[in-house]
Amino acid sequence: MKNITLIINIIFAFILIPITILALVYPPVIVSQGQAHRIFYIHVPVAWVSMYSPIIASVAGMLYFITKKSFYDRIVVTSMKIAFIFALGVVITGPLWASTEWGTFWNWKDPRLMSFFILILTISSFFVVRNFTDDLQKKYMYSAIMAILATFASVFTWFSIRILTPDTHPGPVLHTMSPEIKRTFWLSVLGYHFFFLVMFYLTYQYEKIQELYQQLKHH
Repeated sequence: MKNITLIINIIFAFILIPITILALVYPPVIVSQGQAHRIFYIHVPVAWVSMYSPIIASVAGMLYFITKKSFYDRIVVTSMKIAFIFALGVVITGPLWASTEWGTFWNWKDPRLMSFFILILTISSFFVVRNFTDDLQKKYMYSAIMAILATFASVFTWFSIRILTPDTHPGPVLHTMSPEIKRTFWLSVLGYHFFFLVMFYLTYQYEKIQELYQQLKHH
């Protein structure tokens, strides 16, 4: 059953290729932004995953506090690794979009950009704390705490996009999209979420193997 699920997820993950091609040719160009707006079909779905992966990690972290089972720590570190990878995707695609649209890669005065900067710093701090903690139980505990802090940063970022006044960063556009843009966008969201599931499965299996290796190494 697990193999069947993995195969299905991989198939859907590879749909990202035709979806990306579709985003380049199917939806109409937004006149005010030109061809650069097509980065939107990558940038936004990737940003969503980067923001809710820490939430998954924090829930697993709280369950670790309750149960003390290493299973939940594996979910914590898996989710945070994916959050970091997708956050890098955001800071790569975002500046590319911004440089074309507004003539600048980054605006340090934009509260929305800075809120995401805080998020990626918090995610990065998770790995610093985890890697510099030798005691296994403390490592699991500190990781859970850092995942919870990353969740606060994630929630703040989510609301800042909807509440704080931007300088250059665009606001929510879901309610104003044309049908073609909306269809392409949601297909992109679906594709990247299946990609997230594949990455989650593979990363979790890697963490499980690493844990077994460490246990054998110390026996």
